[in-house]
Amino acid sequence: MKTSHALTIFTHLMALTGFISVSITGEVDGLSIVVFTVSLILSFFNEWSGKRYYLGNRVLSVLAIILLIFVLANTTLLGMEIFSGILVFLIYTQVLKLLGSKELRDIVQIYILSFFQFLAGTILTVSFSYGIVFIVYVALSIWAIITFNMKRESIEARSYDDPKVVTPLFLGITGVASFGIFFFTAFLFVSVPRLGSGFFTSSFLNPAELSTAFSDQVKLGQVGQIKLDTTPVMRVKILDRDPETLPKPIYWRGIALDEFDGKEWRVGELNQNVYKKNKDGIILVNETNNKTVSQEIVTEPLDTDILFAANLPVGFWGVAGGKIEEVNDSYIIPGQVSYRLKYLAYSDLSIPSAEELGSEKEDYPNYIKNLYLKLPPLSERVQELAKNITSTDVNSYDKANSIKRYLINNMNYTITLEKGASEFPLDDFLFDKKAGHCEYFATAMVVLLREVGIPARIVNGFLDGEWNEYGSFFLVRQSNAHSWVEVFFPGHGWILFDPTPASNGGFLKSNFIATYIDYLRYRWSRYIVDFSQRDQINLLSGLQNRWRWQKSKFQNKLEINLKFNKKWLLGFVILALVMWTVLSNKKFKLLKIYERKKPEEKASIIYKKALKFLSKRGFRKPDFVTPSEFVRDLIYKNGIDFQILNDLTEKYLNLRFGIEEEKSGFQELEKLLSSLKRSIK
Repeated sequence: MKTSHALTIFTHLMALTGFISVSITGEVDGLSIVVFTVSLILSFFNEWSGKRYYLGNRVLSVLAIILLIFVLANTTLLGMEIFSGILVFLIYTQVLKLLGSKELRDIVQIYILSFFQFLAGTILTVSFSYGIVFIVYVALSIWAIITFNMKRESIEARSYDDPKVVTPLFLGITGVASFGIFFFTAFLFVSVPRLGSGFFTSSFLNPAELSTAFSDQVKLGQVGQIKLDTTPVMRVKILDRDPETLPKPIYWRGIALDEFDGKEWRVGELNQNVYKKNKDGIILVNETNNKTVSQEIVTEPLDTDILFAANLPVGFWGVAGGKIEEVNDSYIIPGQVSYRLKYLAYSDLSIPSAEELGSEKEDYPNYIKNLYLKLPPLSERVQELAKNITSTDVNSYDKANSIKRYLINNMNYTITLEKGASEFPLDDFLFDKKAGHCEYFATAMVVLLREVGIPARIVNGFLDGEWNEYGSFFLVRQSNAHSWVEVFFPGHGWILFDPTPASNGGFLKSNFIATYIDYLRYRWSRYIVDFSQRDQINLLSGLQNRWRWQKSKFQNKLEINLKFNKKWLLGFVILALVMWTVLSNKKFKLLKIYERKKPEEKASIIYKKALKFLSKRGFRKPDFVTPSEFVRDLIYKNGIDFQILNDLTEKYLNLRFGIEEEKSGFQELEKLLSSLKRSIK
């Protein structure tokens, strides 16, 4: 291939890749896409065929001035965002360069404009698609820059356009060079200290273009509209249990609403509680004696400040700012949130038995009755229906179940719902259409319960999700939006009831290709976009430990080989006799074979024995969790039995880093290991 032809191809590919990097963000309108595409095609065929159908320099100068005036007028007078104005300027300036003649300096300017478009893409998106564009752009930029320099040198030397320069070998060697750049970039990525969260992304995201979850006001019919959208909302990874053992379905709780005016639910004027993190970094919001389930939740950029968690949240970890606000047992991050969130949630999934709930008396505190028995003006037939459904029931649990059964058996579920003729949408649902989506079912149950004097409220969140077998996480979409009911029992608090007919009996799964692509997106978000200082420390610590383990393994293997060498057999026998004499002395009976190792290696061997024992008992330590985090989570979830492991961990860390005296410390560490084995059966 001739150098001039190669330069034409790479120049236009650079321009195309820069434009794609901003187009995939959704910030480029259709007209701009058409104009740029047509300009790129015309420019390429113009250069390839040697034609000279260009716009003159004067025309280009006039168009550039008009473009500048247009952008300035829109940003200063018509309210266009500055960054959007810069984006328009970059795109149409590139269009003008493509439609003009191309000397070497013009080609350089095309490269620079594509680079700035590429940078704009880094600000506007964190999607997996941009990662692919990044790889392509780096490879193309190397080919383009090398080809450009060869063309410039051939012009300066006045040599002919050699077709044997840009060959497959040339492309292969420069491609290998691009991989070297990737490896160097990866090294910088994991080694450079992490900065705070996105300085650019949260500032330039338009709230109107963020994914919609739930606000503190929900109209009847709104959730049905959300369920038509398949946009991903969050990915949830269960950390300490097999997801198949979890109760089905799983409710990802969002926000509870208490006031209803007949058409719209909202959060009333309630007192807000503020919770702050404890010394372990956990924000505890509820107390429980039951075993909790840990979830790692990574959200897409949403226009809500709600923290989601399975069923009843007990605590959160990793929340920015170290504090959260609570209203209606809904948990909120203070301040406006318009960026991706990543945090751990701890939930209690236990459910009281029917006997326990059936024995509860309807003795409600005054503040519960004042807040959760309010009703808007309703027709008389709603009041009569509530009394008829519960006429034979003697306690609140039976009444709640009767209303739930009535709605499931007598109403139909549908997403598409026409507007009713009645002034009250609930009347249309209960008596006329007898069909609706989940918030109609939930609203009807809350209203009927309040009619018979039982405090209840509606909860909005998400139901289940698609199970991704490659990443072992749930993909929760807008279409998983759901509304359900919480009923108050004085002895147990708020208990979940779902009056909406069940749609399936298990976790949904996508097809192979879609599942694997979403797994790649999850890995991109988790280990590239959200790569934190904690991840960086864990990675470097893991590499250090692996190196020490390999070094120890090599030393052990070398010692074994030496033992079986005949030349050393006599020395081995003599050494064995000496060692037997020394170890027979009571003073050295407690010495172990690992005493020959370094202090940090000795402590690590004992600690690995403890981890191996715990793993056999079902308590496996993930690679990314530090020893302190591991024991903290075990104590929090399982109680006092793991206090010995806490002492063992502290002793291990003190010995490993030389804080404590070695001799007595190793003996105490061995004793703690024995105590741990006795305490956990």
